Amino acid sequence: DAAACIGCGACVAACPNASASLFTAAKITHLGELPQGQPERMRRALAMVHQMDIETFGSCTLFGECQEACPKGISIDTIARMNRDYLFAVADERQAAAVQGTG
Repeated sequence: DAAACIGCGACVAACPNASASLFTAAKITHLGELPQGQPERMRRALAMVHQMDIETFGSCTLFGECQEACPKGISIDTIARMNRDYLFAVADERQAAAVQGTG
């Protein structure tokens, strides 16, 4: 369960790329599953992935070392959910920009 993430950093330390994707994905997934988290879901995915880039964490290549090191057993499946939310958010943002450009 993504809500079990304690933010210990074991996933980042175990990742050969120093990616914070499992931690970030756990937070995005946990908050995105809550009904009250829905209005901010796409904006949250954009902001958190952007911040991860600013902090210069590495990119996830799905080695799975993070999942093995996680003391709470959070699955890398959460990374797929984060990537989906992020891609939908980027697409929505681009569509909104295109509509504003034509209006």
